[in-house]
Amino acid sequence: MTDSSPAVFGPPAVRVGTAEREQAAEALGKHFAAGRLDLDEYDDRVGRAYAAKTTDELTVLFADLPQPAPVPTPAVAQHRRDPRLLLPAIGLVGVLAFATAFVIATHIVPFFIFPLLFFVVLRGRRGFGHQYGPRRLG
Repeated sequence: MTDSSPAVFGPPAVRVGTAEREQAAEALGKHFAAGRLDLDEYDDRVGRAYAAKTTDELTVLFADLPQPAPVPTPAVAQHRRDPRLLLPAIGLVGVLAFATAFVIATHIVPFFIFPLLFFVVLRGRRGFGHQYGPRRLG
């Protein structure tokens, strides 16, 4: 249920508070903005909404107005990124930082880093080569 639905107000004989009256006035404002009410009708109904004591008096104000359309919910992304996909990139950045610091400190190029980088990049590429074990769908 949306907050502009008169069904939100509750059982018929229950007294309403300021929050319900303001909710009704807001719903009437939406109907006025949609062109379903003219200015005189809107003023009259808002005045009656603020003077209402029970839910019956509020529900009557919406008797000839259509129910509000349900608010469309945003579609949930079908394909979410796996946080484990960032691990190879983080590893690569770490190895590059280590190699840079090593070269700066010793002035020796660490050739052992190149095969390590190759395996880190190769591991990070999903779908490259054969994948062993059961494949997950979805």
